[in-house]
Amino acid sequence: MTTQIVTVSAEEHKNLKIKTDVGISFSENMHIIPLVVSEFADAAANFPIVFLKDENADRLRVAAMLGIEVEKNLFFEDGAWQGTHVPLNIGRVPFSFAPIGDGKTLGAAIDLNHPLVSEEEGTPLFDEKGEPTDYYKWVNGFLGNLFQGEMITQKFTEALVKHDVLREFHLQIEDESGRKSELVGLFTPAANLVQELSDEATLELNNEGYLAAIHIAIQSMSQIKRLVQLSNKRDGTKIRGVNIKMMGEEKPIVQ
Repeated sequence: MTTQIVTVSAEEHKNLKIKTDVGISFSENMHIIPLVVSEFADAAANFPIVFLKDENADRLRVAAMLGIEVEKNLFFEDGAWQGTHVPLNIGRVPFSFAPIGDGKTLGAAIDLNHPLVSEEEGTPLFDEKGEPTDYYKWVNGFLGNLFQGEMITQKFTEALVKHDVLREFHLQIEDESGRKSELVGLFTPAANLVQELSDEATLELNNEGYLAAIHIAIQSMSQIKRLVQLSNKRDGTKIRGVNIKMMGEEKPIVQ
C-alpha cells in the first residue's frame, strides 16, 4: 500500500482516530529502523547499532538492525515484540514530521493509508470542539522530543565522519547448506581508530557526550550473534556462521 502523508489539521482530520490497542504488527517487515543517540543504551541491549548512507542526502543515518534478511524483523514473532526495547521510530508510527507555514517550523504529519488510521474506531485526535485530545497532545510531545533527538544524532554522525572513525563492514553469512551471502553498505566505528584518536579529539568527543555513544555502538555489534540465534529459532535453513569483514580505507565514507 502506498503512503499518503499529510500535515495533521483539526479542520480536515477532526474525525481521525488511531488504533492504539492493536500492537505493532506493522513492524514485522522492518529489518532496519532509525535510532537516536538517547536510546543507544537500551537499543544496544537488543540489536546491533549500524550506520548507513542516507539515500536522500549526503549524510549517514543511525539504525537498529532488526534482521539479517530484507523485510524480516526477527524481534516480532507470534504477534509480540521479542526484545526489551522498542525503537522510538516504531513508536511514532503512523506519525512523522512535516514542514508547516513558511516551512521553517515542523508539525505532525500522518499517513492516511496506514492500517492504524481510521475514522470508525480508535483513539480520536480531536474532541467535539476541535481541540486536541490528551492523546494527540502526547503525540506532539513525543514527536517534538524525537525531532530534537534526531538533530542531536545528526550532529553525532557528523562528528564521527569529521574524526574519520567509521568504516564499512560486510556481514558475511553461511547457512547450513554451505550457501554464502553478504550484507554490504553498513558502517560501524572502528575500535582501533577510536583508540588512536588524539587527546584533543578524544576530549572534544567526550565533552559533547559522543564518546560513550561510540563505545556503545561498538559493543552493540556483538548482538549480531543474537540475530543469528533468533533467525535459527524460526523455520527454514539455519545459519551456520557469520563473519564481520572490515573494509579498507580507500574511499571516504561521505563524499
